[in-house]
Amino acid sequence: METTGIVSVPRRSLRVWRAAMTLMGLGQATSFAGLGWDYYVHEIVHVPPESLAAPPHFLIIAGIGVTSVGFLITLLGTRRRSPVPAA
Repeated sequence: METTGIVSVPRRSLRVWRAAMTLMGLGQATSFAGLGWDYYVHEIVHVPPESLAAPPHFLIIAGIGVTSVGFLITLLGTRRRSPVPAA
């Protein structure tokens, strides 16, 4: 158990939580890059919207997927596996 300022948390849960948060951050960064690219294509270059099968859209969707996987890891990986003993 690792004691933070307020609670005691198992080390495994902290490792899983940090990995999941990193994954979600990478997913958000990927989506943000895709949104910037999409803005450039549609507003600066004035390419009309064609379909969801455009490369910038794939980047946005991939970022959303990576973020979702990180969120699911957070939900499933940090839940308690056994009761915490009373202090």
